[in-house]
Formats: sequence, C-alpha cells, structure tokens
Amino acid sequence: MHRFHRFFAYCALAVGVNHGSPCTSAIARQDGPSGSPPAAPAAAPEPDRAQLERDFASLLSNSQLVGCFTTGSQRTYAPLSEDRYTLGTVAKIPDSDDLWRFEARIQYGEHDVTVPLILAVKWAGDTPVITLTDYFVPGMGRFTARVLFYNGEYAGTWSGGDHGGQMFGRVQRSRPAGGDAPANPGATTDNEQPAALWPSFRGPFARGYDDSHPLPTAWNIETGENILWKTPIDGLAHSSPVIHGDRIYLTTATKEGDAELRVGLYGSVQPVQDDSVHQLKVLCLSRADGSILWQKTAWEGVPEIKRHPKGSHAASTPATDGRHVVAFFGSEGLYCYTADGELKWSKDFGTLDSGFFMMPDAQWGFASSPVIFEDKVIVQCDVQEGSFVAALDLATGEEVWRTPREEEPTWSTPTIHVGVSRTQVICNGWKHIGGYDLLTGRELWKIVGGGDIPVPTPVVAGELIYITNAHGRMSPILAIRTGAEGTLEMPADGAGNRHIAWAYSRGGNYMQTPILYKGLAYFCSDAGILSCFDAQTGERHYRERLGEGRAGFTSSPVAGDDKLYFTSEEGQVHIIRPGITFEKIAAIDLGETHMSTPAIAEGVIYFRTRGHVIAIGSKP
Repeated sequence: MHRFHRFFAYCALAVGVNHGSPCTSAIARQDGPSGSPPAAPAAAPEPDRAQLERDFASLLSNSQLVGCFTTGSQRTYAPLSEDRYTLGTVAKIPDSDDLWRFEARIQYGEHDVTVPLILAVKWAGDTPVITLTDYFVPGMGRFTARVLFYNGEYAGTWSGGDHGGQMFGRVQRSRPAGGDAPANPGATTDNEQPAALWPSFRGPFARGYDDSHPLPTAWNIETGENILWKTPIDGLAHSSPVIHGDRIYLTTATKEGDAELRVGLYGSVQPVQDDSVHQLKVLCLSRADGSILWQKTAWEGVPEIKRHPKGSHAASTPATDGRHVVAFFGSEGLYCYTADGELKWSKDFGTLDSGFFMMPDAQWGFASSPVIFEDKVIVQCDVQEGSFVAALDLATGEEVWRTPREEEPTWSTPTIHVGVSRTQVICNGWKHIGGYDLLTGRELWKIVGGGDIPVPTPVVAGELIYITNAHGRMSPILAIRTGAEGTLEMPADGAGNRHIAWAYSRGGNYMQTPILYKGLAYFCSDAGILSCFDAQTGERHYRERLGEGRAGFTSSPVAGDDKLYFTSEEGQVHIIRPGITFEKIAAIDLGETHMSTPAIAEGVIYFRTRGHVIAIGSKP
C-alpha cells in the first residue's frame, strides 16, 4: 500500500520548466573580476504564463516517472528502492484559475487502474507548484506531498497515513511523432515506453486517441506492406479488441456454418431468424505476433434474444485492468476471467431484451460494453423491461449498487468522469441521459429527449460531456458541463445555459461515438458525413462526406499522431488531417467488412474485421 501512497505524491508535482541552460544560475553566482562583487543581474522578463502552462502540460503528458524512493515511519527509512509510474494526458481545466487534470496510471499490489486526478497548480515565477495537503481520495485515504521537477528530474517528499519518505528520479518520454528528439522541454529520450493500454471500448475513458507514437498512413493487405500480422478469428462479432501490456482480449460468437451479416445503408427492424446453437467465447492474443494464447467458451446454447441483420451475439467489447478480463453477452451473462483465462465469477442478469421499443418482436441484440474503474465493473442495461445501471465488485461480481432507469432500449456504453468533488457514471439515453454518483448510484443530473435509438458513448473533454444520439424527430449534439445538477433543459440551437455550454437539436450521430481531438469535436453520421465543431463554442467549421455516399459507417473513429481514422462497414479506412479545414490524407481498404472500433497501442492500429484481427504499423 505504501507504493500507492507514493503514487499520489508523484502526482503532486512541483515542476520547474527550464527554458535556458542548466548552468545559467551557476554562472550568475560567480564573482566578478579580481574578486569584486558580482554585477547585479538584469531583471528577468516576466514569464509568459500561457507558454509556461503549455510547457508544463507538454513535459508531463504521456511520460513515466522513473527513479527511487524511501519509505518508513517516524523518520526511520528502508533502503532505496526503484520505482516507475505512468502519466497520460496532463492538461489545465478550461476556464479554471489553477485546476489541472492529471491522468495517472496507478499500479500497486494487484491493482492497475487509470484515474484522472484534479489538482491545483500554483505558480512561483516560472515554476509551477502542485501541493497536496491532506488530499482525500474516496476509499483510499488522505495524502500529502511536495515534489519539485526541474530540467527533466524530480525530488520531493511524500506521506500517507503513518508512513512517508522521499523520492527522486527523472522524466522519461515516449518517442515523439516524426523524430527522435525529446518531445518536450526538459524531458529525456529513453527506449523504455509506458505499457500499452487500451482497456475498454475506445480506450481509456472512451476518448479514442493515442498520441504517444507515429501511426501509419499507408498499408497494403495484399502485398503485406506495414501488415505486422493478421490472425483469423472464427465466428461473427462486433466487439472491439482491448489491450493491456503484451496481450489483446476480444470476444466472438461461433456456430456451425456461416452467420448472416448484411451491411450498408438500409432500414430493417426484423431480426435474424436463427435457432442454431452458438458458442460465446473470450479470446486472448499475443500482441507481438497475433498468436492465440487462450480461448474460453463462456456460454453455449441458443441465444435467448435474436440479433439484427447487421448485429452480432458478441457485440459488447470486453474490459480489462491487466488482471481481470470482463466480457458481457447480454442475456447470456457477464463473465470475469483472470488474465490467464481462469473463470473467477459470472453474473446472470436475466433476460436483457434490446430491440425496437415500438415493436417488441423486433429483437436486435445487446451491445453495451462493461467498464472497469478501480475496484468496480459498471454496466448499463437499457432494455424493453427493467432498465438499470449498476456497479459490481470486480473481485466477486457482487452488486455494489443498482439504480433503475426509466428508459427504452439503448446500445450505449457508460463513461466514467472524475471531477473535483465527485466521480460520476455518465449514460446516454432517450428518456434519461444522465450522470450517477460512482460510489452510491445516486442520480446527479438528467436531461430528457433526443434520438430514440441511442448508441454512441458519452465522451468527456476538459469539463464538457459530449452526448449525441439519433433516430426519430431529433439527433442532438449536447455539450454538458461536468458539474451539472438536477433536471436540465434543452437550450435553443447553437445556444447554451447554466449547465449546457452549447447544443444542436439536429446533426448528431446515430451509430458512431464522436471523437474530441486537439480542441475540435468530430461527429460522423452513419452515412459518412463528417462534421467538425469547435469543442468549446460549438461553431461548425465544416461538413464533408467520406467516400461516395454508398457505404455505411458503424465503427467509431480513433485518432493519434495528427491523424483521424474513420472506417466504413465495407472496410475502407479514411485518414483525415485534424483541423478546421477538411483534408483527406488517404483512403485504404482492409479487404473485409468492418463493424468494430479499432484499438491503438505503441504506434500499431489493431483492426477487427469480419474474419481477422489485423495489426498495422510501420515495420522495423
């Protein structure tokens, strides 16, 4: 547990951003000629705060803190020990004087979670100081720390409970896109990279991007150009691959003979009539070469609920924290395995009938994915009868809380947001878009209305929650403030109110989860029409079509290395340059239909097509 205490100290950073030579201060202290007193130094120009803040964020984002620590009580310390911690995105919260958001990967004992921390940053001249004093983390305790960072190195003290100590070391950076120089001021270049992490649908907190490595813009399935490996996967599944370290996890549904799949732009409410026996499986692949390390059959039989012609009985993406792998198969149950494939527990929620609310016989199949956060599994189950959102104990599968939802069937995955004073579970919906307290399940806020078949997952960027859905009269886009409370009212188009920064009643997504990347919000319709908005104001910069208008788009976009990747159902990947003007870099075929959302890790994009998982990245 001491290592976890230190981790919060590491996140309580006092960072000196060095813009000049590290010898400058030593030279200034030297005596003048013939031993005369040194000349008074010239007054230093007032540092540019905005630039300092950019440097501060750049220094720590996607870095590792590598060094040593002491630990003990009553000033009796154990010998030095080596330590390493990983930071993701570090950014100032918009419109805040001194609050910053640190995405921290916490690894202690059997725990391995990624948590956003909201911390205050004070400035002393050009030096940002983060001070933790009796900082309370729900369920974990109180922490105090002071740490100084300067010229890519750090030193400081930490305490938690009756233990404390010192730490010191250096900042290691991931290799920047397009070169070998250090990506940020004061940072060092190192061959060691943070462990690959894409733990659930659309990666950490469903954000969908990874800027840590260069990503490919050219490949060829037939010639093998930039194809690192290609592994056949039996069955029909739309679940996405998830990644932890050197392993990839995914699910599939197999049966005797081929499963029907109909892609494209069409309207159909009738389910597939198929009473054959299916095997619902969880698989683990090696990220190095794509070999199947293990596969387990979680359930076998005739699925209770039928699926849509464009759907699958394995549509929910699994989630992992590196020790557990949680897979959801709707009415056929929720299953938790160890990283090595041992079943730890399973949970039967009864019948979970997701279908068209206006036609009870139109069964389409379950698709909401589980999310692991700290010691909990979060599930959103919006179905024909008895909708709810729930938190389960990750270790045992026991319910921690369950909150009913007055909601029709949805297919959206919940999102977790850690704020200054609360952590919330955010759910898309039609009759109930809302946030729930992570610890208790208590409703925090809600808004009613929108598209009546919600599919996209909520995404948080800065202090705004981006919600979209479609079908029926409305297809809204909402930018809701993370501190929203009570029942919200939908503002007029293009306007906002106390709890909603901006909103539109039309133009939102039916299938795809939007992506927020470098200050812009991208929404792509199921017909491939891409709209780009300013994330803070809602100003639309462009609206352009991907492809020729004949293909459907179900897979959600991913991004990284100044590239956006949108994949059609026919398997054509459209690579777009981010920015306020539309620029297409390339359009490349995968050679198969494609319904799932890709995963990214260490410069490799993992596409799950109709029959394969394909690893695409630059070959050595």
